[in-house]
This record gives sequence, structure tokens and C-alpha cells, in this order.
Amino acid sequence: MLGARVKKLRKERGVTLKQVAAASGLSQGYLSQIETDKVEPSISVLRKLSSFYRVPLLYFFDTDPAEDIVVRRNERKIISSPRAPITYEMLQHSVTNKKMECSIMKLAPHYSDPDGVYASYPGEECFLVLSGSVEFEQEGRVYTLEEGDSIYYESSKPFRLMNPGGVTAEIVGVRTPPNRRAESEE
Repeated sequence: MLGARVKKLRKERGVTLKQVAAASGLSQGYLSQIETDKVEPSISVLRKLSSFYRVPLLYFFDTDPAEDIVVRRNERKIISSPRAPITYEMLQHSVTNKKMECSIMKLAPHYSDPDGVYASYPGEECFLVLSGSVEFEQEGRVYTLEEGDSIYYESSKPFRLMNPGGVTAEIVGVRTPPNRRAESEE
């Protein structure tokens, strides 16, 4: 199902596997295996694809809208992969027809987005550090945020996240729009 979403997005954008491979640094063969559900990509791979296609990471996971407006702790959709350094816990059942996306992100100790790899997607984002510390880099500036600190930024400008500490950092984030481009094409 994830593969079908990735392939649909590529077809809608009118790009080839070769073009995606060249822009993302992933091989054509690996991208093909993702699209045919022969491999399960890591969160870091999906972040590269979300940056290339300029859609939020949640685009690859949001499936069925739910009418229930309450999300119990044990009902949160977890977006991660085995041994992934980043985990997302969704604070809403779906982003379909929504104006914002809310999640808790957990960054493993000493995590850093790879050098030269920046995320970007249309919109704005705000996050609050619940525990640990996070470094945020945008436009050549690095901001260090500790527990209780928050940041509000334009997510259309490329950015990177790092956890310089020895403990898992937890942040709660709100992003708008969650997936407006994908919704307008469906």
C-alpha cells in the first residue's frame, strides 16, 4: 500500500524513476522495489522522498479518514521502522481534509539529519521541546532548544534537526498545511 502511494505520487508529478533517483540519491532499482512493496523504506528514505515531492512525511501513511476526534494514547498511529532514529506518533487519526497536522516526534540520542540533507515542504511549522534538547538549522543558523522551548518557522525554507544529547528528545509539532497539494490532486 505504501508503494502504491509512492508510485501514484511519482506518476502524478510526471517524473521518471531515473529523475527521482538523481534528485534523491537513491538507486532506480531501490525506488522500484519501494513502489512494488518489495522493500519497506526507512524513515530517512521517506524523508528524502517527501522533500523531493514537497509533501509532508505523513502523506505516505495517511490512509482512511476517521470520524473520531479523540486519539487515545494507545491509538496513536506510529510512523517508524525498525531501529529508526526518528519516530512519529500522530496526534490525529487522519490529515485528510484537515488544515493542520499534529505529532510527537522522538529523536534518538545523538541523531542528526545527514550533512547536506535538508527537509522542506510548503507551509509553516511550530514545535515545542517536551524533553531533551534539539538543534534546529535553517539558513545557516543553528538554534539550540531545551525542554520547554519552542520554535515557529517557514517549512518551505530547507531545515535540519539534530539531537546533540545522550537521551531521546521528544517534541510536539504542529504543521500547516498537512498535505494540501496531495488533497487537491485526489
